[in-house]
Amino acid sequence: MAEAERTPLEGFVLEYVEAAGGVWDEAEPQVYDVMLPGELARQLELPPGEVARLAFDPEALAEHPLAHLMMFGNPSLERIFEEAQERGRVARVYLPGGNLAPHDLRVQVARGLKLGPGLGLSLGEVRVCHIHACLFWFEATFISDEREQAILEVGVERFYGRPLRHLQATLRQAGVAAAPALPYPDAPSLPLAQAYVLAREEALRSLQVAAHARLAELEGSYRRQAGRISSYFADLRAELAQRAERAANRGEDRARFEEQGRALALEEQARLSELRQKLALRVQVRLLNLLQVAQPKLLLRLWVGRPKQSPLQLQAVWDSLAQALEALPCPSCGRPTLELGWRRSLGCPGCQA
Repeated sequence: MAEAERTPLEGFVLEYVEAAGGVWDEAEPQVYDVMLPGELARQLELPPGEVARLAFDPEALAEHPLAHLMMFGNPSLERIFEEAQERGRVARVYLPGGNLAPHDLRVQVARGLKLGPGLGLSLGEVRVCHIHACLFWFEATFISDEREQAILEVGVERFYGRPLRHLQATLRQAGVAAAPALPYPDAPSLPLAQAYVLAREEALRSLQVAAHARLAELEGSYRRQAGRISSYFADLRAELAQRAERAANRGEDRARFEEQGRALALEEQARLSELRQKLALRVQVRLLNLLQVAQPKLLLRLWVGRPKQSPLQLQAVWDSLAQALEALPCPSCGRPTLELGWRRSLGCPGCQA
């Protein structure tokens, strides 16, 4: 079968077999013979040191009754997913450099950076460097009466040390390689541990919004179910009161009815407490995967200032794929900006205001 005709699940399993040091052979469409290393085969509940037949079509089992049906829910397939996840927790890729020698770079930088009245710009040293970024995948599990999971992607740019919104789209559009095209030097980078802290904080901000939405749903569900419970026990208390009144009319002792009333109150409180615990929300977050990305970009030294005053030196990055100047950190507040002005000092419009 041509590679393009295989299902995504077939392609994934066959790539995993090759990555794990095994071999495979196509017996017929959607049926494969595979052999994996002994210990790994035992972990996946496949015969170690022997050929295992895998089928991706349930109808193929009629002709191959001893084949392992690779469908969701199969323990061997679930273990393959887990093992593949463990193998691919950390990876490194390189993006292409694009145009690293743009025409009239100073003019293009001046177009991208809006300067206030009286400010001048000069371009100093230009170097090609690998600028590093990271893409973190977090798994969030929302646990209440139901269990839900969500995957969050957070990119972090490690030169300036800030979140990167469109890294996933850049990876899809530009394509990646396992090795750099040329051994460019690495630009200074935020330590990986600090990049992880930034990514985690960004993920938690997103999770707060999702958690508040789920809490609102759970509170509404609690009010509805608690109302039904309270109504049920109110009916029981009304019935008990009628029985107590009839007993009193007959001259009987009402003490036992009072005891039953206290028991009903305790049971109602227990039911409501149990419901509250059942609908409480817990959120667990863990890091699933980390992709380290390096891309050749132009590291620029800019001088910005007013006439007859010493200019301020800034470092800037020119994205050679997007052919655009990346936002600079404001010299006063550190926020990303492509607009600078002067009012007592150099800063972004927010600082100038």
